[in-house]
Amino acid sequence: MSVRNTRSGDLIAGTLLTLSPNFQKTLRHISRHGLPSDCALWISPCHAIYTVGMKYPVDIIFLDKYGVVVKLLRCFPPNCYAESASNTISALELPNNRISESGIEIGDKLELDPT
Repeated sequence: MSVRNTRSGDLIAGTLLTLSPNFQKTLRHISRHGLPSDCALWISPCHAIYTVGMKYPVDIIFLDKYGVVVKLLRCFPPNCYAESASNTISALELPNNRISESGIEIGDKLELDPT
């Protein structure tokens, strides 16, 4: 799966990770090494983010049920907690500075592509 911004057409992440049956292994790897540069972690459902135990800051995008960006957190530090907006149902964790590099804005629609 990949993530694309439908407004700009930009590819945000070539690989979309999910918290599936191996979620503990995935989280352990991200906590120790950070997210790989071409990856995003999709958390659904999600109403808050905890970065406790992480060693690196991350960018966080909160999405509504249509995939529209409702809140952005740039360079979110380790060992912190962030609540989402009231209409959030999922979140994407991205490598640090990806929001700025990609020009993502509140109101953009992100497409999670299964191919």
